[in-house]
Order: sequence, then C-alpha cells, then structure tokens
Amino acid sequence: MSSPRPDIPDAVRDAQARASNPEASAFVAANAGSGKTHVLVNRVIRLLLNGVPPEKILCITFTKAAAANMAQRVFETLGRWVTLPDRQLDEAIRTVGAPLNAGTRLRAR
Repeated sequence: MSSPRPDIPDAVRDAQARASNPEASAFVAANAGSGKTHVLVNRVIRLLLNGVPPEKILCITFTKAAAANMAQRVFETLGRWVTLPDRQLDEAIRTVGAPLNAGTRLRAR
C-alpha cells in the first residue's frame, strides 16, 4: 500500500476527499497530473464499499486509455486489499475516505 504523498497540501487532499464522496455531486476539471484520476478511482472504490453493484457504476472519460488506466487502478487497489492485514486494510479504507466499519471491511475483502 502506498502512503499519501507528503508534497500534496492538506487543502488539496481535503478537496479531493470531498470530490470522491459518492454522497455529493462533483464536477472535476483540472490540469493533467493534478489528481483527477486519483479522485475518480477513490470515488468508484467508495461506491463499491457502499454496496453499489459494479454494473450500476458509469464513468465517462475522453479516451479509451484513460478508461483503461482508471479501471487498472481500481483493480490493483482492490487486489492489494485482499491480502492486507486488518490494520493495514483499515488504514487503506480510511485513506480513500470511506467510513470504517465491519461491513465496509467485509466488502473491501
């Protein structure tokens, strides 16, 4: 599991966490390399952790490459989570901004 990058300001982290919250509508527009895909990946993961069936999630990108990159990041993240000890899994769940409880941990596995 990768730790949060120390060079990202807290205000940016907070804005990313708000944008990745599936309970809120969000429009994300930013320069290349600013973390848009990171936000969208976290939003998809949070939807899945909330129990939304994968076939009910629609993400629209401008290129097939962007869609493939986002899907790869989701699969890699969830694939890592399967083997993490509970303490590290709990931290990973907190890092994406999802609430931590027994149901969330079970869905993450």
